[in-house]
Amino acid sequence: MPKLKCSLCAFEAHFLTNHLLEAHGVTEESYDGDTVSPELDAAYEASVKGRRRTAFKGTEGVNVSFAGIPFAMNVDVPAAGCLPMPHGYQVPKYGKLANAVRAVAVRVAAGNNKPIWIWGAPGTGKDAVCSALSARTRRPAIVFNIAPDVDVAAWLDTRAFSATGTYWEEGPLLKALRDGYITPSGRRVPYLIVLSDLDRASRGQMEPLRAILDSLGGRIQSQSGMHKVLPGTLVIATANTSGGGDTTGRYTASPVDTSVLDRFTFKVTFHDMDARDEEPILRSKYAALCARFPELLPTVIKATTAIRDSIAKEDLYLDFGHRSVSNWMDATAAEAQCSPGTKDWSKMLRAGLQDILAGCPNEDTRESLKRLVDPHLKGGAVDEGDTSHISNDPLRP
Repeated sequence: MPKLKCSLCAFEAHFLTNHLLEAHGVTEESYDGDTVSPELDAAYEASVKGRRRTAFKGTEGVNVSFAGIPFAMNVDVPAAGCLPMPHGYQVPKYGKLANAVRAVAVRVAAGNNKPIWIWGAPGTGKDAVCSALSARTRRPAIVFNIAPDVDVAAWLDTRAFSATGTYWEEGPLLKALRDGYITPSGRRVPYLIVLSDLDRASRGQMEPLRAILDSLGGRIQSQSGMHKVLPGTLVIATANTSGGGDTTGRYTASPVDTSVLDRFTFKVTFHDMDARDEEPILRSKYAALCARFPELLPTVIKATTAIRDSIAKEDLYLDFGHRSVSNWMDATAAEAQCSPGTKDWSKMLRAGLQDILAGCPNEDTRESLKRLVDPHLKGGAVDEGDTSHISNDPLRP
């Protein structure tokens, strides 16, 4: 019987849903194409012909795996109630990040609703793992982003006005804690609540955040009264630091009050992705670019490894996570798209690198980054149109 061909990688099968999630991080809902072959669909219909069909009775017995950990899937929760699967996301299999992702999965699967603090450099996948876990297991989730100008207390309730006077209007977080997600059938499913960039919170914002964390004991006090929290509700905080504040000068992070940190039972550190995981993800996300220039991606991986090794040795004060590598590839892809006739992949990479260099905090960091990338690019890390490399620098010919 003819099989369906995956439009992302040409993989063939009668049923593509599992392949799309595992190989490309793409859900059935977001995939532009069929996931079940006509032959398999016809065979199924033939197999049930004449049988009496019974109504769906619940969600028990439907399990999925995330980072090797089994989860009961909420099949009655639509994709719209969950966070979206990040584009190209794949659960890491190698290195420290794989261990960290598995640790998060274990703590979520335990179901004891103990708060989790995930911290690491930008681009290491802290928020992405929350989105992927929500999408994969159909766990309803909602993200609240911490920023200096955000009124965190309003997430619980705000004073409102009516014709009869003032009253307290319930906020989205209070409703999520108390009511959970209500499925079309009326079942209440506890939310996964993500507090993103928690170490950016000010002292004034910490008070309502402390109340939110205390709510996992079963109740939460707000201006509108005392409310019972739906059992099973889980809070995950993401941050760039472990809570002690930024000591590198690279982040806008403040020390977090010990009384708040102590409320997080679990703390997990995220690291940069292992090259063995990052290479297939980039190849999937930039399939056309990699097919056109076969030498391009191996060069990016080698240069990225050199950059991260230098950061680990504290010779380079910069973050270069997966997001930074993707930004480099995005800029390179844009350059290649506007140069359809060129075969010079190194020139495309040099042009794309200008966006990364422009984002460096100072000239010393830019020069250090150029020196690290130079050995991997034909002609060096500076584009031919850039004359800034013509200087008295003894390290550059």
